Amino acid sequence: MPKRMSEQDLNKLINTLELTPNDGEHEFLVKESFISEGTPDDELSGRLLVRADKIFVQDPLPGGTPAVISAVLPVVIHVNGQAIEEPTPVTSQDIIDWELSEPPLYAITISEDRLMAFFTLYSPKKFRWRLNNQYSSSVLKVDASIDLETVTGQLGLNQIIVDFEQRGIIQNLNISGIHGELQNPTYQPIPASKGRAAVPGENARLDLFFSETIENEFNEIEGQVDYRSHLRIPSAIRGQVIARKIPIAEGIPGYDVYGEILYPPPPNDITVLARNNTVLLINNEVRALYEGRPRVTGDKIKSFDICTSYLVPGNVNIKSGNIVFSGDVVIRGDVEDNMIIESLGNVYVAGSIYNSTITATGSIVVKGNVVNSNLYSGYFGVMYNRIYNCSKQLIDEVRNLQKAVWLLNQAVQSRNQSVNFGQAVLLLLESKFQKIPQIIKELLSVLTTVQANYHQDLGQTLHFLNLFLKPIQLVDFLTEASLSGVIVMLEELHSGVARMQESKVEVNIGKCQNSTLKSNGDILIHRDGIVQSELFSSGNITFLKTFSVCRGSKLESGGSISAYYVGGESGAQSLLKAKHSITVRKMYHGKITVDRYTTEITEPVENMNFDAETVRMLKLQMESK
Repeated sequence: MPKRMSEQDLNKLINTLELTPNDGEHEFLVKESFISEGTPDDELSGRLLVRADKIFVQDPLPGGTPAVISAVLPVVIHVNGQAIEEPTPVTSQDIIDWELSEPPLYAITISEDRLMAFFTLYSPKKFRWRLNNQYSSSVLKVDASIDLETVTGQLGLNQIIVDFEQRGIIQNLNISGIHGELQNPTYQPIPASKGRAAVPGENARLDLFFSETIENEFNEIEGQVDYRSHLRIPSAIRGQVIARKIPIAEGIPGYDVYGEILYPPPPNDITVLARNNTVLLINNEVRALYEGRPRVTGDKIKSFDICTSYLVPGNVNIKSGNIVFSGDVVIRGDVEDNMIIESLGNVYVAGSIYNSTITATGSIVVKGNVVNSNLYSGYFGVMYNRIYNCSKQLIDEVRNLQKAVWLLNQAVQSRNQSVNFGQAVLLLLESKFQKIPQIIKELLSVLTTVQANYHQDLGQTLHFLNLFLKPIQLVDFLTEASLSGVIVMLEELHSGVARMQESKVEVNIGKCQNSTLKSNGDILIHRDGIVQSELFSSGNITFLKTFSVCRGSKLESGGSISAYYVGGESGAQSLLKAKHSITVRKMYHGKITVDRYTTEITEPVENMNFDAETVRMLKLQMESK
C-alpha cells in the first residue's frame, strides 16, 4: 500500500500546482484565394453559315483563328457529341449537331404542401421548328423559329393522365377539368388533383381561475391580511379549484396528392405539478388546500402553490432584522435604512422604502416613496437573490475544488504515495479556496432563516454545508462521491429559486428618488413620479396620474412608455428608450429612442406619441438644419 504523503509535503505540492484555466485555443480564419483566368484576345478568321437547317464551317486561313459558335435557346449545339454551354471555337474537323430543347406543351406543378397539383396548358399542338438562315460570320449565334403552319403532334388526354400516374399523382384526379382545358384553353393553372390537409390537434392549456396580477392596495383586519377585500391580492380559499388543465386533443391525419399520409404535428403537452398547499386531482383540477395567494411558476413545467405571507406589523429596521421568506412579505410600516428583504413571492409595503434592497420573484408594491433603494422583481428578483447567487458561486468554486483535488491526487500518485481525500480538500480550502467557507457562511445565514418555509427540504444541504466548516469531520467523512453530491444539491437549490420566478409581475410605486427599479413585467408609478432614478422594464412603464413627473432619469422599456411631464424648466435631462412607442403630455428636453432610432428633444413638445417612424423623421429634420 502506498505511503501517505505528509501534510508538509502536500502543502509544498499544492503551491506548485497550476490551477488556473488555460486561455483556450485560438481560432484562425483561412482565406481562400480565387484566381480568375483571363481569356486571350483571338483574331477570328474561320467562318460559319446556316442554311436549310444545316450548319456549315469554313476553316481559318493560315494565321487566323477558328470560328466561334454558340446557340440561343431552344437550340442546343453539340460539338463532337458534347453539348456546349458557352461560345466554342470549331473547325471543319469537328462534328456539329443541333437539337431543340423545346418548351413543353404543358406543366404539372405541385404546391409546397403537396396538397394541390396543377395542370397548366401551354399549347395543345406541337409545331415544327426551323433554324434561322444566317450569313457567313466568324462569330455565330444559332437560333430558331417556330413554323406554325406545320403541326407535328397533338396533345391528348390519355397522354396527360399517363403522365400524372407515372408521377404517382393519383388522388382525386380532375379528369373532366383537364379535358375541358384541352377543348377550351385558358392557359391558366387549373386544379388537377387535391389532397386533404391534416387537421392539427389542440395543445394542452391551463385555465386559471385566479388573477396573476395585483392592485396597489391591500388591507389588514385585526392583524391578519385580508386577501379577499376588493380582490386587491388574488386569493383562494380551502377546497377552491384554482386551475384546470385541458388535455391535448389529437389531430386527424390527411393525405397528399401522391396518396401519402400526412400526419399532424403532435400537440404540445403541459406538465403540471401541485406543490405547497395544493393538490392535483385525477380530473386535472388543481385545488387549494390552504387559504392564501395562488400562484403558478415555471416555464416548461407549471408548478402551483398557495403562497403564505409573512406579516411585519410595523417597520423593518435593525430591530426586526433583514427578511428572507419563501412566500409573500407584507410590511405595514416603512423599510428603514440599509435593510434587505428577499421574497420568493410578492412584497407589499404600506409605507416607504429608504436606502434598502428589495428582491422578489413575484411583484413589488409600495404605497409610499422609494428613496435611494434598489427594487428587483421577477427575473431580476431571482438574479439578485442571495440564495441564487451564493449557490451559483459555490457550484463554480466546488467544481474547481473537485478538479484541484484530482490534480493533487495525480501528483501524489506519481510519487508512489497516497493522500486522504478529506485531508486534500481541507488543505486546498485553507490555501487556494479560502473563498468557499466565506460563501458557505453567507448562504447558511440565509438558508437558516428561510428553512422552515422553504419549498425544498434543506436538511441534507445544510448538513453538508456545515461539514465544510468543521475540519475534523471534513477529513474523516468527506469522500469524492459526497463532494459530487454536494454539487448536485447546490444545483437543485440554485434551480429551485429560478423556478420560483412568476410570469406576470410588476413593480408598483408611488414615487421614487435616486433609486433603481428592474422588472421583467410592467412598472407602474401611481402617484408623484420619479427623480434621478433608473427604471428597466421588460414590459411597459406607465405613469398613472396626470401630475406625475419624470426628471433626470433613465427609463428603458421592452414595450411602451406612457408619461406626463418629462423634465422641467431646468435640471438634468431624461433618457427614454422603448421598443414600441413613447407617449408624453409635455417634454422639455432629453433624448428619445424608439426601436433603433434616436433623437434629441431640445425644445418643449406637447401631446406627442413617438413611434419609430416619428423619431426617424425628427432625426432627419434635426440633421437637415
